[in-house]
Parts: sequence; C-alpha cells; structure tokens
Amino acid sequence: MEEENNILRETVVEFCEKNLDEKKIETEGITEKLTDLIASQGFLGSAIPDKYSGSGLDETSYEIILEEIAKYSPSVAMKIFILNSMYYPAVKGTSAEDTLNDASTGKIGVAVDFINKTGSVESESGKAKGTLKNILGSDAEKLIVFADNTSMISGPFKSDSRDFMGFRGLRFGDLHLDNSIQILDKNSRIAEIMEKSYGAASAIALGMISGALQKAIDYTNVRKAFGNQLRDFEPVSFRLARFRSVESILRNSLYGRTDPYYTFNFAMEHLVEIARYSVNTHGGYGYFKDFGVEKFYRDAIVMKSVFYGTEELRKLTEHVYSEKINFV
Repeated sequence: MEEENNILRETVVEFCEKNLDEKKIETEGITEKLTDLIASQGFLGSAIPDKYSGSGLDETSYEIILEEIAKYSPSVAMKIFILNSMYYPAVKGTSAEDTLNDASTGKIGVAVDFINKTGSVESESGKAKGTLKNILGSDAEKLIVFADNTSMISGPFKSDSRDFMGFRGLRFGDLHLDNSIQILDKNSRIAEIMEKSYGAASAIALGMISGALQKAIDYTNVRKAFGNQLRDFEPVSFRLARFRSVESILRNSLYGRTDPYYTFNFAMEHLVEIARYSVNTHGGYGYFKDFGVEKFYRDAIVMKSVFYGTEELRKLTEHVYSEKINFV
C-alpha cells in the first residue's frame, strides 16, 4: 500500500504543477475548465463510490489528494472536501443520491451551508423562500442546508457575490431563494457529518501548513539581511525547524490513524500560527500575492474559525471523558 500511496502522491503533485496556477485561481476562481480537469483525474469525486461516477478511493488515498492539492491551492482542496465530505454524506441514502453522478463529474456545482450551520429559510407549497448568507460556493446548482432539518435546495439561485478573506478560488455570497426544496432528514446531521470529516479537514490543514512552511524555508534560504542569509539567524531558523517537526508529527498522526479527534485538534491548534509566521518571514513581501504565501494565512484563519471553536472543544473533552458533560 505504501508504494501505491507514493505513486498517487506523485501523480497528484504532477497534476498540480501542470494545472494549478495558484495566483490565477486566487484572482479568477476555479473555472469550469479547471473543474473538468480535476474531475477527469478522478480527484473531484475521490471518496464517492464509482456507481456515482466517483473514484471510490479509500480514506488514506482521499486524504493524500487533499493534502497535496492544498499545498498549491487550498480553494481547490476545499471544493473537493465540500463535495466528498459534506455533500455526499448528506444525500447518501436519500432520493437526492442521483445528483452525485453529475456532481462527481463536475457537471453541476454543489455547496453546503456550513459557515452559518443554519438557515433563515421558509418552505411553503414546495417552495423555499428566504436568504442564505455567507455561502462558500454560492455559484452551485445544489445546496445542502443544515437548519432545523437537513434539506437540499435546487438552483439556479439569485446571488449577491462579494469578496471573502479566505478560499478566494470559490465564489462567496448570499443566496436568494425561490426554488423547490427537498427535505433529506427530519433532523439536522451537521454535527455527525462534521465529526466524520475530521480526517479530511486535517489533511487540508496539513497541506496548508506544508505549503506555507516550504515557502518560508525557501525564502529564508535565499534572502539576506545585514549580509547574512535569514536562515543564519537562530530565532528564524529554530522556529521554522520546530514547525517542520510539527508538520511531521501531524502527518504521522494522520496517516498512522491516531484518534481523529486528537489529530484534528493538533492540526487546528497549529494551522494559523505556522501560516502567520511563514508570512512574517517574508517581511512586507509576505503580504504580496506574488509570493503566494499570504493565501495560506487568510485561508487558515477562515478554516479555523469555521471548523474549530467552543463546540469542537466540547466534543473533544467529552471524547476524552467518554461521556456527556454538563458544562457550566
């Protein structure tokens, strides 16, 4: 299996180097042409069964794809994650399963309301009316809403797009609804779906950490200050070396199948810190898009704010104590 995983990793890296123009994705978004390319490689539907035109890959293979792609474009990795780790489990076993064929091949776009994790949507006579705010992937034709129940809403939607700090390869904005709504579950399954996505989310975080850290190491290897390379300054090189050890521990934890709660917590606790310092090693240049490091910092902040907060810490604590806790 290790040899197969290495071949897969090399294949993904080769694809990224040839097709993922990180600066272009940040400014122009993930185009239809690029989506078709990702789908043709089987990456778009990585974890979706082949009966739905997916690749049906195992967990490790799926995480390798997310990790390597996130080193180049966290936005592309997040697009794959939304489909495989959130949309697929939401529609699996429902009458909406038939949408997976088109989603896996890139014929339709999908999104999940996982930023707000709720929705101000009313259903009347088979119509969904209202406005969903802060949708990442707001150009999607199918949208999963985690409100009082889990629902799928079909587009096309009227939307107001606006700039977003992170994952700029994905369209972001508010959706104004006047379309049919399909109830998938009587109860929202957002907590269950999010917890099962810990491994995949950790893989994206690992890729972002690795991508940001490599840019910092490369820069300090060539940039000089006061006649010396930046790597010659102990506070800089020592800290980057420590972060490299964090990266290695995280990778071993993820693929060594350490408890996903602990791996996810470890990833989220270090993601922003490492991305921020990688920017800082570049000085003022770190905030220029041309250096390709600032996106990791922006995306890291958004990812941590969306995926990691008080609720996740409560889940981790209850996992440690193996029982429900009445926090005060």
